[in-house]
Amino acid sequence: MDTIQTILVKHRKKIASLDLELLIAHEIKKTREFILAHPEFKLSKIQLAQLESKISRRINTEPLAHIVGHKEFYGLDFKINQHTLIPRPETELLIEEVLKTIPKINFAKLNLIDIGTGSGNIIISLAKNLNDAKINYFGTDISDDALKIAKYNAKKHEQEKIKFIKSDLLKSILKNKKYFSVENKIILVANLPYLSKKIYSTTTSNVKNFEPKSALYSSELGLNHYRKLFEQIKKQANKSNIHSVFLEFSPEQKKTLNILVKKMLPLAKIRFQKDLAEKWRLCVLNLI
Repeated sequence: MDTIQTILVKHRKKIASLDLELLIAHEIKKTREFILAHPEFKLSKIQLAQLESKISRRINTEPLAHIVGHKEFYGLDFKINQHTLIPRPETELLIEEVLKTIPKINFAKLNLIDIGTGSGNIIISLAKNLNDAKINYFGTDISDDALKIAKYNAKKHEQEKIKFIKSDLLKSILKNKKYFSVENKIILVANLPYLSKKIYSTTTSNVKNFEPKSALYSSELGLNHYRKLFEQIKKQANKSNIHSVFLEFSPEQKKTLNILVKKMLPLAKIRFQKDLAEKWRLCVLNLI
């Protein structure tokens, strides 16, 4: 039987060492630290065969998160699959800014709505960290498959208070006073598809071949989904109590997004923020 050491030697030039160590750890249900500390550990024939299959998939550029079926985000572990976008670390900026903003708002009740929730990583992370009985949590997505994963993750992290709704952006919930009313303040968060045709064409094969294009690509220089969202928000401007909107976007879109917001939501106060890589990443709109 092969040991951890012989597997590492055999495959270390084919895929990144970290990926290889994590795949071994996942297969034998141990930590990465165990892999590094016990090179003499022997794998069974079944474990070895399954591991070789996983290594082959990684060599063929399938994302590690898809192979192991989960991804860490904001200190929590989320189940993901081919129907959901793999959570990115840059999205943690959105979480941090919402967590900073909400304590500054005066509200009796607040509806926090995550638009295009995917795996549910954003709304679940917010609910887990806010844990405020005065806040109602919602996540919308157009994909039934994504909503199944979001509900699974919510249950896993004991956040079943989150209500997940099938909706094209806000379309299915706009007329319901349960979600939009003048009594409750509202915060919207959205990490919608925002890659333009040009940017999407330059993405690596592990993105193009394995992540849903519908969760990444948007027409109109990548801003079609946000334009539709702004149209929906505009119709509600005088009918509800939308306090602020948090949007993730692609750095090269800053100027175009700024123009679009001023055109469609002229009364909004706009703030842009850079991520840890010093790239423009977050747009915050204050509406009241």
